Amino acid sequence: MNYIYIENKSDLREYLEQLEEKGHSIIALDIEAESNLHAYGEKLCLVQVFDGVSGVIIDPLGIDNNTLRLLFENTNILKVMYDAGSDLSLLKNTSRIEIKSILDLRPAVELLDYEKKDLHSVVAFELGIFLKKKRKYQRYNWTTRPLSEQAVEYALNDVIYLLTLKDVILAKLYARKLFEPFFLRNLQIQNKDYTRNPEDKYRKINGYSRLGDTQKAVFRKVFDIREKYAKLYNMPPHNVIHKADLINIVNDAKFIDKIRFTKRVSAELAREIIRELKTALRKLR
Repeated sequence: MNYIYIENKSDLREYLEQLEEKGHSIIALDIEAESNLHAYGEKLCLVQVFDGVSGVIIDPLGIDNNTLRLLFENTNILKVMYDAGSDLSLLKNTSRIEIKSILDLRPAVELLDYEKKDLHSVVAFELGIFLKKKRKYQRYNWTTRPLSEQAVEYALNDVIYLLTLKDVILAKLYARKLFEPFFLRNLQIQNKDYTRNPEDKYRKINGYSRLGDTQKAVFRKVFDIREKYAKLYNMPPHNVIHKADLINIVNDAKFIDKIRFTKRVSAELAREIIRELKTALRKLR
C-alpha cells in the first residue's frame, strides 16, 4: 500500500501547508494509542489521515505537541472520524490537545440504526468492501518501531473509506430527515468536556463504590503503590497487581501473601512490593 510517512515536525508542517495550497479542507482522521496495555499510561502512538488523494501515516513519537496541534486544532480542516469520543478523551488528558471541526459518523450510524455498528461492518454494508478484521491489531503494541506494513495497512483502512462513506451516509440522513439530530449529536460530542476527574481512576475499579470510607483510604494507598511501581518499571498497572486483587487486599490484609504476580514482576520486585504494601497497611489500620 502506498502512503506518505511523516515522522518529524518540519515534514508535518510542510504537508499541512500543501493541503492549504491545494484547497483541501476535509480529511479523514483516526489515531492509534497505547492505553495501559503493553506499557504504563496512555500515549498517542500513530495518526492516520486520508486527504482524498493520499493515505498519510504520521508518527507522533518524534513530533512535539505544538506542531501536532496545527493538525488537530485547525478549525479550517473538517475532520471526518468514526466514534471520536475515546480519541478526544485521550488527547485531551494526555497532551492537552483538542480535536476541532469534527464530523463524527458514528452518531449517524446510530440514528440510521444499522444492525452492526462497527466501522468495518458499515463499510462492508454500504460500500461492499470487506476488510479483514485482524484481532491481533486491536491489541497491537503501537509503540513498536518500525511498524510492520500489515499494521500500517490495518491503520490506514480505518480512514481511506471514510470520505466515501460520509457521502453515502449523509445522503441517507437527508432522505430520512435526520440531518438536524445528527448535527446536534456532533455538536454535543465536540462541546463535551473530556477532562477526566482524578477520582475516576479509583471509582472505575469494580467494587470501590461499595467500600466504606476507611476501606477507601486503604484502597487508595494500595492503588497508589501499584501505580508507583507500574510507572517506575513502565508496566501496565494490571501487570503489577490485578485490579480484582486490590479489593481482595482491602478486605483481607493477609491476601497480600497470596498475590500472584505476572512473569514481568521479578521475585525480588515482588518482595519489595509486598513489603511496601504491608508497611502501608500497618500504618493505616
